[in-house]
Amino acid sequence: MSIARVETMRMLNKSQSLSLSSISSLDDAHISFSVANSANSTASGQEPVVSIEELRLQLNSCFTCGVSWHEDHVSLDCQECGGYSLERPCPHCEGRCGSTWKRDLTMSHASGKARWEGKCLLSTSTQMIKNLVSEDESHLCSRLEKLTASS
Repeated sequence: MSIARVETMRMLNKSQSLSLSSISSLDDAHISFSVANSANSTASGQEPVVSIEELRLQLNSCFTCGVSWHEDHVSLDCQECGGYSLERPCPHCEGRCGSTWKRDLTMSHASGKARWEGKCLLSTSTQMIKNLVSEDESHLCSRLEKLTASS
């Protein structure tokens, strides 16, 4: 038996409200413990415990308007949603480069505005083209400056 299961069994024994014979897996024990803990905590005035799954779903939701980004819901007039859920096309070139940007959950929640992580594929190729043109322009200008009129 794992340590988590033993600890869960101890906690269940303390609650005295559940029968251990109905528990067949760690998941059943977790659910039973959550129910018992919830009942005990409301009676004693403590906050109920939030599971990791509930926390993940909460973090993948908009703190401002409450929609679930995890389920691809968005609010078009909410700044934290920004019109997209967890992914969006590149905001720099409006998706022409084909790259997908991912929501920066921490910064989106902290700032109350949509924040994205990604890289525009067009901007790097465009920058390379600009650098080449700039080099060609400077080379051409220096050659033109050396030209003199001859009769």
